[in-house]
Amino acid sequence: MKDWRPMAPKIASKNFGERHHLGSTRGPRQDARGCPGERKYPYIPQSPPISPPLLSALRNLCTSVVLLPSLMLPINAVSPVMAQQLRFESPNGGQNLGSNTGSSCTGGIPATALRGTGEAYTLGSGDRIQIDIFNVPEYSGENGRYQVLVDGTINMPLIGKVSVLGLTIDQTANQLRRAYRDYLQRPELLTVKLLGTRPLQIGIAGEVNRPGSYTIAISTDTEVRLPTLTRAIQLGGGITQAADIRCIILTRPQIGKVTIDLTDLLQLGDLSKDITLRDGDTIFVPTNTSFDALERRELATASVAGDPTQPVNIVVVGEVTKPGSYTITRVDENGGLLTITRALQAAGGVTLSAEIGQLQVIRRPKAGPPQNLQVNLRELLYRGDLSQDIILQQGDTILVPTAANPNPAEANLLATANFAADTSRPLNIAVVGEVNRPGTYTVAGGDVRATLTQENLTAADSEGRITGLPTVTRAIKIAGGITAEADIREIRVLRQPKSGPVQTITVNLWELLETGDLSRDIILQQGDTISVPTATNIDLAEAPQLATASFSPNSISINVVGQVVRPGLVQLAPNSSLNQALLAVGGFDNSRAETKEVELIRLNPNGTVFRQVVPVDFAQGLDEETNPTLRHNDVIVVNRSGLTRTRDTLGKVGGTIGAVASPIFSLFGFIRFFSIF
Repeated sequence: MKDWRPMAPKIASKNFGERHHLGSTRGPRQDARGCPGERKYPYIPQSPPISPPLLSALRNLCTSVVLLPSLMLPINAVSPVMAQQLRFESPNGGQNLGSNTGSSCTGGIPATALRGTGEAYTLGSGDRIQIDIFNVPEYSGENGRYQVLVDGTINMPLIGKVSVLGLTIDQTANQLRRAYRDYLQRPELLTVKLLGTRPLQIGIAGEVNRPGSYTIAISTDTEVRLPTLTRAIQLGGGITQAADIRCIILTRPQIGKVTIDLTDLLQLGDLSKDITLRDGDTIFVPTNTSFDALERRELATASVAGDPTQPVNIVVVGEVTKPGSYTITRVDENGGLLTITRALQAAGGVTLSAEIGQLQVIRRPKAGPPQNLQVNLRELLYRGDLSQDIILQQGDTILVPTAANPNPAEANLLATANFAADTSRPLNIAVVGEVNRPGTYTVAGGDVRATLTQENLTAADSEGRITGLPTVTRAIKIAGGITAEADIREIRVLRQPKSGPVQTITVNLWELLETGDLSRDIILQQGDTISVPTATNIDLAEAPQLATASFSPNSISINVVGQVVRPGLVQLAPNSSLNQALLAVGGFDNSRAETKEVELIRLNPNGTVFRQVVPVDFAQGLDEETNPTLRHNDVIVVNRSGLTRTRDTLGKVGGTIGAVASPIFSLFGFIRFFSIF
């Protein structure tokens, strides 16, 4: 190795200029530390000589005194930590990571303990520095560039290895000035500059989306900018919705555990809470066992929440149209957060059997047992309580239970909610019992205008309002309307929920007609069956009101045959009487008809035929014996009178005799013709 000592006079002369004596005399003098020593470079006599024994004793004493403060230099960095070396503990020191209670922090020291450590960058293995000595180009510029070795030292000319591990740039400069004081007359002109930084190795665990070990590069464009706590959390994918930001634990080897509360940063913009990190720091974000919906919503919009385009996997089960697993972006194209209502929309919306007051969100935090969050969406519908529309996170499961007793009044409100099933989707239902055309039907939202031969379901109007929901009355209308024998007070809707037995909902449409209570006209859902029973006692006084109801048919077809003025098919209003049907075809053919009674023929739904002889009295009101209410496809037969039957019979006999006698008369006439000649 080249001996640098002969160059010392050259260094001194360039550093201090011509005004210093450049002699080569050697002798004892006080060195830069104030200790006597042997100088091998130019010196200026300032004191009398010291005896060799005293000189040796003073030198040993000075060396021991100088070493003590050098060992007390602060060290603010450690060597990089590998991923497999990271170990995280809970704030309480236990094995259950993240199991802090609520928002009370019981472990670590306050973040104020970091204030005394400063924000300056500390050197470590891999850093590159440049040392400049004024007017000494041999050791400055490119000749003065060094990289910190693995052991935290740099190998310097004249003085050999110097440890800079954990020192700031200013501390390193002071260290080198002291080391070169024996060689420089103006050591204060030595400066140190940071050329390149090593990446920091940081560990992140707990309630972050991607826990693990991260290597963070340090920006040195204009000045060294150390990564902060929030940047490290962002690298870890952002915090989860179960994170307790009041009790974040930072573990730094030189200090220990430090408790950090980020609420002041998020709510007040207090940047002092966003502390800078050092190499080897580990960050632990504990689990919050308490739940504040409004705070969670604020947290979801913070920069530490992670990438808004990051897909989130959730599961929706129970009373929804399409239960299953879904992958949804955390923030939609309109900036909407992934809330429980948005998840329900993705699953096709809740069914009308849902108990929206007792939804459950099962959340599995990074540590600890699953959390069960209770959600009452009824509060959202009735009071606009947005705190019920909680923010979801990766792995959440939403359970929508089945209502034990569905509330028809609430179903109407629920059907119009944005998280309900789409009412424009066609529903497959069945309508049986006392309707004109029982069977299965496909019903969709829209205002229903139905006849017995055509159903027209219109879409929403131009302003997007729903002009008709698939209700019981609309389904009955599509099935041809009720018959005259229908018991509208005991209509039953049979509904099969996602779980549990079949539900039976009783519908009283008479209260709908009497009071206008729209809750009686319940909204249907996929798979419903409507059963319209037969009335045991028919109140004919109600017939006119029923005939004008929206769930009655627009018209019924009656076939009148026999001795009437205009026999054939006639269209009548629902619940029309037999007398009205006779008058609609022009009445009896008085010259031929039996005007005292007619025959009513009815085909029953079970395939049997009902026949009834009805006496006719046009002055009679509605009466099941003398003027019954007609049903669709009834047949009225008006028979001939007795005189007409006799006359028609004699006419047939006379016709037969005339047909037989006609050839005989024709033969006599032929003979008589030839007798003339």
